[in-house]
Amino acid sequence: MLCDQFRQYEEAITSFDKAIEFKPNSYEAWINRGIAAEKSVGSDQLRASLSAIIKENPSLNQRGYEGRLASYEEGLKYCHQHSHPEGWGKLHQYTGKAHYFRGRGDSRPRSYWHKAVNSYNQALTTLTKEDFPELYLEVLQDLIRVLLDLRETAKAEELQRRGTDLLRRLLDECKSPGKKKQLALKFAGFQQLTVDLAVQSGDLVQAVELAEQGKNACLSWLLYAWSDEISSPSYLEMQQLLNPKTAIIYWHISPAALHTFILKHDASSPILVSSPPFLRGVGGDLQSDELEVPAPTQRLHYFEHWVKEWNQQYADYRDKKDEQSKSNHSWRVDMEKRLNDLKKILSIPTIKQELQDITHLILIPHRDLHRFPLHALFNEQGEGLNFTIAYLPSAQIGINLQEFSPKGGKEGAQQLLSVEAPTSKGLKSLNFALFESEAISLMFDKPKRIQGKEATKKQMENVLEDAYEIFHFTGHGKYNFIDPKKSELALAGEDKLTLEEIFQKSFTTYNLVSLSACETAITGNQTITTEYVGLVSGFLCRGVANVVSTLWTVESAASALVMIEFYHRRQPDKSDAIALVEATEWLKELTVIKLKQWYEDFLNKLPDEESKIRPFLETEVDKISKMESDKKLYKHPYYWAAFIITGKQK
Repeated sequence: MLCDQFRQYEEAITSFDKAIEFKPNSYEAWINRGIAAEKSVGSDQLRASLSAIIKENPSLNQRGYEGRLASYEEGLKYCHQHSHPEGWGKLHQYTGKAHYFRGRGDSRPRSYWHKAVNSYNQALTTLTKEDFPELYLEVLQDLIRVLLDLRETAKAEELQRRGTDLLRRLLDECKSPGKKKQLALKFAGFQQLTVDLAVQSGDLVQAVELAEQGKNACLSWLLYAWSDEISSPSYLEMQQLLNPKTAIIYWHISPAALHTFILKHDASSPILVSSPPFLRGVGGDLQSDELEVPAPTQRLHYFEHWVKEWNQQYADYRDKKDEQSKSNHSWRVDMEKRLNDLKKILSIPTIKQELQDITHLILIPHRDLHRFPLHALFNEQGEGLNFTIAYLPSAQIGINLQEFSPKGGKEGAQQLLSVEAPTSKGLKSLNFALFESEAISLMFDKPKRIQGKEATKKQMENVLEDAYEIFHFTGHGKYNFIDPKKSELALAGEDKLTLEEIFQKSFTTYNLVSLSACETAITGNQTITTEYVGLVSGFLCRGVANVVSTLWTVESAASALVMIEFYHRRQPDKSDAIALVEATEWLKELTVIKLKQWYEDFLNKLPDEESKIRPFLETEVDKISKMESDKKLYKHPYYWAAFIITGKQK
């Protein structure tokens, strides 16, 4: 597989070389050639270029960091400062990037980072705010990042003010709301870097308030139209979500750092989580106190590497067609180890030391962190410290949910709307979907059930307007990485219900939406702006109190068991978060003999008129009767860690 990747990079380099022979002053070709050369560091045996450019300059045969620099240095011979100011500036900018990221991977990075500063300053001599304002802002953002790592806070603050003033002017001059939104999202990193500046200045209250403001700005722009006014709470207002037993774990990721804050009831300031003393087994046994790399930068470096590997493995896993290939795939097999590495990177043991007397956690992730089972990192068997955990996209959404107060239960309101196994074109049927829907529907009086071919878009639009307390969806979900508002629930045939359409409806009567589907909680990756704009946030913003969803494609049997137990354990005096924790803990410890008894008990309680699922259950009982009786079928985190609950709770 690695050989194939290197071959692709080498093929790309050959293509860029041909483009450069035709147009040697194409700075885009030189930049992309350098990036490919760096990534092709392990492909010496594949290199066999006859390019005239390489014959004239053999140093272009280099790969890795040196190969990237060689490409940019050669490009500068053709893109001169006065004749090609944009290309000259961009090549210096990307030289700075090469130095910066080389330093981030080194235990002694300062010499590389000083070179990066010099390169960025060179770039700014031609990429001026008058001639190339957006490129100027890009370089300024890169320069602020490296100055923060060098702890040159005063210089970084001055550049931050300069960049913010220019960005504000560009936004004021922009007449199109759509272009304003696009520009603001493009430079969201500027706002994120203000959080790092506040941390370095020691003002943690301001840091958390700025982090929250940035989250709400991105969320608002992506769900609504452009707005200059963004509603965002103060630190004191965020504490409305807390009590003596509840704490918020609040993450923030900027282009420069990964910070973790703990917010507690009546605390005058957040707690900033320190770096772990070491990250043993993650990227090598590097001792933090021996490194020049600032701890938040080091944490971000490890996290980005971890995410890259997770993404590659999961993408390959999703492409597998047969269940045997999936069950033996490294993404599943190695999940426990991967999550243990993430636990070290995020300093979870250090966080837990600050959580004495805390029983309930609200997790507010940022960027890529939304896509991972952070709750699974906190509760471990044998530790004796278990938390009830729920998620929020932002503190503001949590505060809004307190004000919504769902109206479910009023006269005329119906309890359950169940949309069951829509016959979606091109998508495989979920084996346990019918059983799950039948079992859950039996717990309610007069549920509204829409099945298979009946689950059309027209039908859905009609029933969702009615007053229900619970919406349970058993089917497929899909996240749209390019345009999050096009994320969808798959309905009958080619019909779908998109986030954009969901956002046009009111769900203030709904206490609960359960998306027992694939990937319904996934949000955008490889972007700093998409934030938590998925199906879950759409429902929450329209008034739903709580949303249960999944982070990855979950085996149909495990999903059905968790959801049935979750509904069974829901009680008026118990939060939905506790019910979900109990259901997933039950699944983890479920042995073959206990599952067999569970099925048999269910069959005994099944009304005679529900005979259509009886043969299915009898087949399952027969199948598991042949298994080892004390085997725990669903102990692995793949089966239970994907289930999360987001929202108000009470």
